[in-house]
Amino acid sequence: MRINILFIFSLIFLGCKESREYNIENIKLDENMARELVSLSIKCVDQKYPYKIGYRFNDQNWLKPHYKLTPSFYGCWDWHSAVHGHWAMVKILKEFPAISEREIIFNKLSKNLNKENLDKEYEFFNQEFTKGFERTYGWAWLMKLYSELVSWDNDKAQIWAANMKPLVDLLSNRTILFLDKLSTPLRPGTHANTAFSFSLMIEYAKIAGDKVLFDKIKEYSIKNFLSDINCPVEYEPSGTDFLSPCLAEASLMSSLLEEEEFNLWLKKFLPPFNDKRFSSIINPPKVLDPEDPGIGHLIGLMFHRAWTLKDVSTKIQNESDKNLLKDIARKHSEEGYNIMFESGYGGEHWLATFAIYNFSR
Repeated sequence: MRINILFIFSLIFLGCKESREYNIENIKLDENMARELVSLSIKCVDQKYPYKIGYRFNDQNWLKPHYKLTPSFYGCWDWHSAVHGHWAMVKILKEFPAISEREIIFNKLSKNLNKENLDKEYEFFNQEFTKGFERTYGWAWLMKLYSELVSWDNDKAQIWAANMKPLVDLLSNRTILFLDKLSTPLRPGTHANTAFSFSLMIEYAKIAGDKVLFDKIKEYSIKNFLSDINCPVEYEPSGTDFLSPCLAEASLMSSLLEEEEFNLWLKKFLPPFNDKRFSSIINPPKVLDPEDPGIGHLIGLMFHRAWTLKDVSTKIQNESDKNLLKDIARKHSEEGYNIMFESGYGGEHWLATFAIYNFSR
């Protein structure tokens, strides 16, 4: 494995960071990295506190501890992070079935994804007052988790998927109903971003055969994103972004448009990659306080930029532009992985998912 000499030199010079090795040609998830990352999800999926409640109570009957209302996904700071923490564990088990953490992961999945717990999750989400809870970010990660389970040739995974299916179907239908009423997409660099959720939901829909949802997302995306031009990349990032609004949309459209159509669209949507406006994307953002949960979002932004740039590069026709995007992606992947372990629980409870998703693509 070749070492990024400049990267290692900077670690030695600063004298305060652990040295990690990278294959600079193609950073991929290996078993050592997998063990390091999945340990963060293992730690948090059943850690009840600290916790952020993101729903409103309809009446006093719902004044219960969060781990009783949503007994499957109650750890990792908030509901959506608990969901994708489970996705991270499943993904690692599928990629590395003999990993030393195998038994502990299976035990946690068996406990949290049993029918009794997921029936309570369904009961909670089936209430009128939860119709907007975790819409659409958390819903997308739940679908992603389900698709990872249902596509796994493992008897236990098929049972967990069956336990989860009623909730997945409920949220798929709610997504369709929501898009009928959403007059314009949401474009922030945080959870509400429509294009980001769509990308995960498309991956789910293709695997699970949810054609109705897929067709709805494609119809909505073509209607609302195809005419977009001049995305203001120079305004990115906002100080607590963990998503790139422009790259989230570009990644989504790369999955929906044919190569030629996508390249024509992209030329109108993004500035030329050698344009100074694109320089805001080239360099990883500065994270001055990694342990601040909001500022630490910028670490996740590095991973999101990395995988969306890789997605876009697969459809780029110009080879030099393709290579440039891959280089930028590598730079963000390295910096994100190097700094994520300095973020404390405010970052560790979710960053493992973004890192695993990035490095496994």
